Amino acid sequence: MQPTSFDRLPGWNDDDFSGLWRAWRRDCDAHVAMLAQACAASQSVAANDPEAQRAFFERWFQPWQLSAPDGSDQGLVTGYYEPVFDGSTTRGWPYVVPVWGLPSDLVDLPTGSPGDVRRGRVVDEADGRTVVEPYWSRAQIASNPQAQQVLSRHVVAWLRDPVDALFLQVQGSGLLRLPDGSMLRLSFAGDNGWPYRSVGRWLLDRGDLRGTVTMQIIRAWAQMHPEQVRQMLDANPRVVFFHAAPLRGPQRGPTGALGVPLTALRSVAVDKRLLPLGMPLWLSTTVDARPLRRLVFAQDVGGAIRGPLRADLFFGTGEAAGDAAGRMQSPGSMWLLLPRSTSTPTRAR
Repeated sequence: MQPTSFDRLPGWNDDDFSGLWRAWRRDCDAHVAMLAQACAASQSVAANDPEAQRAFFERWFQPWQLSAPDGSDQGLVTGYYEPVFDGSTTRGWPYVVPVWGLPSDLVDLPTGSPGDVRRGRVVDEADGRTVVEPYWSRAQIASNPQAQQVLSRHVVAWLRDPVDALFLQVQGSGLLRLPDGSMLRLSFAGDNGWPYRSVGRWLLDRGDLRGTVTMQIIRAWAQMHPEQVRQMLDANPRVVFFHAAPLRGPQRGPTGALGVPLTALRSVAVDKRLLPLGMPLWLSTTVDARPLRRLVFAQDVGGAIRGPLRADLFFGTGEAAGDAAGRMQSPGSMWLLLPRSTSTPTRAR
């Protein structure tokens, strides 16, 4: 991290700040300790005055340019969104693909456990001992009747397509349109602790696809190769579990890891081991080969988001947002904005 100035941020004065103040006030609703003084000061700034808002950030924050350990100042920016699927809360054709809620036997594995699985399940041994074993992977669930029986007690909804279920898990949240027209919001509740593996990378490594792989391309491949869909799904061992609740406030976005609703094109997922959640970031990248330079907020995390120059930009809800997010895979640079009262930047804990 190297200190810099606002006049050196590419496009700083060109951001129109649309939607920004709503995202910022949501940051303040999360009560991030490092932002307490700035949040208090921002209460006197008008929500419809972008120039006053720009002056506020210039006064209260210091930009720091981020770089990777190898010295590179460019990383990867991808996109995600909140999908909308047809589904049901009861099983019945064509809704036969389960969306699982958080299983009751899911526990954290002890620190220092071998392997890269971080969650497990409690197992009672025949001799009366209780042990904790790594939780089932996606492939193990698909082939193990015991795993299916355990998870069947925690189904919160049903979808029609296993690829829909995969995309829901990759995005981490979604809306479900029920047969009566009402809507459910499916929100991240936890995961099985296995590392995320990209099915797009799996298709590239097999030579089935070349170039940039989008969600649209993955879906098309699955439709052309139905006999290989199960193998593709199992390439990602990570399984995500969900809460389900009636949709209240259609304009309110899904809740991110910070605990506040996400704002389209203002919220990003980051690696919280390296960047503190809640912090503002200046993002410089491209969308469909056009420059995108704007102030965003670290309000979410993702299984594939690792490293100081890795960000996942939230595009919003629905099909149009999904099309844009699916195509988003661009190099980008980031600057972390820390409150000026922070004397020395430290790694997030």
